[in-house]
Amino acid sequence: MDAASLYPMNINWRYYDLESFFAACAEHGFSFAELWLCPQHFLINAQYSEDPSRLVALMEEYGVELSCICGEQNNPKPNNMAARGELLIANVRAYFERVIDLAELVGSPLVLVTPGWNYYDESVEEARTRSAAMLSRLADYAAPRGITLALESIWAVSSQIAPTIEDIASLKDRVDRENLKLTLDFGAMGSAGETIGQWFDVFGHDLVHCHFVDGTPTGHMPWGHGTRDMVADLATFACNDYKGGFSMEYVHPMSFHDPAIYMEETKVLFEKCLGNSVCAESAR
Repeated sequence: MDAASLYPMNINWRYYDLESFFAACAEHGFSFAELWLCPQHFLINAQYSEDPSRLVALMEEYGVELSCICGEQNNPKPNNMAARGELLIANVRAYFERVIDLAELVGSPLVLVTPGWNYYDESVEEARTRSAAMLSRLADYAAPRGITLALESIWAVSSQIAPTIEDIASLKDRVDRENLKLTLDFGAMGSAGETIGQWFDVFGHDLVHCHFVDGTPTGHMPWGHGTRDMVADLATFACNDYKGGFSMEYVHPMSFHDPAIYMEETKVLFEKCLGNSVCAESAR
């Protein structure tokens, strides 16, 4: 775990051109990033994917590699892992296959996935069954391409398929693929009243990615604007020998207007806290 394991995500740069994001990454000393596939930054859907040459050129010009690619996939987006109906299921599968192809092309080792969302006029178990089936098919598509799927939980406000550690562990077991790993999302974790240590107790080194955000306890806020203790959080990661990255998935609207401010604030705080995050028994 070092300073390079922290990287920005373009999700709070939605009102800027993609080049502005890459330029800011370079200006503030970041060599890695997570790419959120909003259409104003990179247009991709089940039928079409824009030419990736501009994306590749930006990566090369600004010296930024992609550590993870995150597709649009939560309600009301149509790319729902638990979609029902032949047409929608085919659409979701085609979309994520294109995302996986893009990850392979640009050298991103991870594609972030979620369990999707359930319909209210069915049992949650029906939706879980469809989610597991889709995740299995996509993991099989990703494996020969060298791509790992990084599955995160979604808070219960948006989906009841897997909002808790127990639920996400059960879903992972049902999929049972070596290239299906875990993303720890602090927002979902905080909403469920869970801890970092509990996630490591269940998943260990299968935790490969983190949406590293502040909150009260939720909110996907920039660090320093919520109530989390970064020193204590990083100490828990250190105690568990975490090898993955920390992505700034800032979704709170406060971070939209001047996103570079929060990029730099977080970097400074992270570097300061990293030096003070000593693994102690109490942090496990």
